[in-house]
Amino acid sequence: MEKAPDGHFLAQYYLETKGDMRAAADKIASEETTGDWVGGGEPTDLFKRSRGEVHRLDDIGPGKALATIAYPLINMPIDPYFVPSFWLFMTGGPLFERMFVDSVRMVDFALPDALLRQLPGPKFGMKGCRDFIGAGPDDLIIATIVKPCAGLTAQEVADKCREAALGGIEFIKDDEKMSNPDYCPLAEKARLVSQALREAERETGRKVIYCPHISTRPDHIVDTARIAVDNGASGLMLNCFAAGFSAIQILAERDDLPVPIYVHTGGRTAWGRFPSFGVDLKVVARMVRMLGGDFMRAHMIDGYLIADTPARSVELVNLFREPMGKLRDMVPALSGGLGADNLVQNLEAYGVDILPMAGGAILGHPMGIRAGVLALRQAADAWRQSVPVEEYAKSHKELAVALKKAKK
Repeated sequence: MEKAPDGHFLAQYYLETKGDMRAAADKIASEETTGDWVGGGEPTDLFKRSRGEVHRLDDIGPGKALATIAYPLINMPIDPYFVPSFWLFMTGGPLFERMFVDSVRMVDFALPDALLRQLPGPKFGMKGCRDFIGAGPDDLIIATIVKPCAGLTAQEVADKCREAALGGIEFIKDDEKMSNPDYCPLAEKARLVSQALREAERETGRKVIYCPHISTRPDHIVDTARIAVDNGASGLMLNCFAAGFSAIQILAERDDLPVPIYVHTGGRTAWGRFPSFGVDLKVVARMVRMLGGDFMRAHMIDGYLIADTPARSVELVNLFREPMGKLRDMVPALSGGLGADNLVQNLEAYGVDILPMAGGAILGHPMGIRAGVLALRQAADAWRQSVPVEEYAKSHKELAVALKKAKK
């Protein structure tokens, strides 16, 4: 999206209406900032300067347009606490509640440097995460997800993580439904998993990032994160819709929590599944990145979760990496049916600066968890050598078994 003009930030909306499109866009700009002047007399100069305006209006078809609204910065505090105000100006007025247009979807936004400088952004990014585990600049980090979603004791979680680490995994995260119940408390789980990973590291020489799930109320997020990190966790995971966007920023700004943050976005499709209404995933991705998320799930190619077209999926991943003030890049995580059978398609689409995460494909490999990790490594090796995976599988049993299982 284009750079915001001085003294403003930009928000872009997809609009559909049978009426006057310019009048509808003007109404949105007005109502999302000042509303009408009331109280008699002439509007003051301050009121006029506080009012939003249509920056651009691009027709994209009969009754359809992209409206870019410029919102004045003078309406908000320019400090690290501006995000709730900014979010309300973009989406929290009558935009989705009143009949200015037949349909509206927020598709993107752009902040000026004055606001971006207030935000932490990712602590690590792709390079920092590779450095964190001692990986090379072109190494592919393979990840897994603890399964099943619930019903595991802390020791059972640790045992699975140990096996994955012995197989060569370098990133593990909890499933989002693992919410630290009494039978699997956070402190015990983090302690046992970290012990298991240290034992595996002595054998393999590989470090592993482990992100336990810590979603809770924002006022408890730091204390919960400390429990995880103090017991050995080398990463953190929270869901931004359950814990709130501000929880990401709270964690990212803490110097005493020097670990990467995986931001889970389960529930995001409810915001924007219908293409002409809601909030686009690009908006969520920008929010997560600027507030400090190091990892967020993008659309994988050939997965079982709802995704966009391949071209739009690549566009989303490019947003994770494009220049955004001083902020580091964010790592696109790929999950939802990833395995040895479709890893190559995703490497071809996105390159190696990704986090491919296979849950069932690794933990459910017929030859065991270690073989599940190895099968993905073998698929990546086949891609690097420009050999079809089916051909490479003829001399690599773990890959052959993974491909056979995927076809069932």
